[in-house]
Amino acid sequence: MRLWKLCATAPLLAALSACTTTGESVPSFYDVLAETAGQNGRACVRQNDIRGYGVLDHEVISIDARRNYYLATVLPGCNALETSPAALFEERFSEVCGGGMHKVYVRDDHCTIRQMYEFESREAAFAAHRRAVERYNALRSEAESAED
Repeated sequence: MRLWKLCATAPLLAALSACTTTGESVPSFYDVLAETAGQNGRACVRQNDIRGYGVLDHEVISIDARRNYYLATVLPGCNALETSPAALFEERFSEVCGGGMHKVYVRDDHCTIRQMYEFESREAAFAAHRRAVERYNALRSEAESAED
């Protein structure tokens, strides 16, 4: 019985240790975007104000609203986001907010909105996203260089 438990847990422990040693010094893209945006990720947009959306790198949703522009991140596991031609934003009290309480529904999938950031313009939102991608890629390159 002990041999069976040992054989069953050995591959799991090996996989777990491999996960903890690769990229541990690189923050998640979500953290880099939050730092770049300088916000807490809990912005809200009125659902009636949403005029359109798009998907950027790292599963970031760009949301065009009447007055401002928003970037939203989703929790991992959202598979149909990039290929869906339409989306339905779940709202409570007429607002969609960051913080894990709201979802975006695409095809047969639903994606939980993790963070949402508000910007004064599309240009400002896209610039923040671009800076976050550049910073994240630089951090990954540094970590890979350090491992070699």
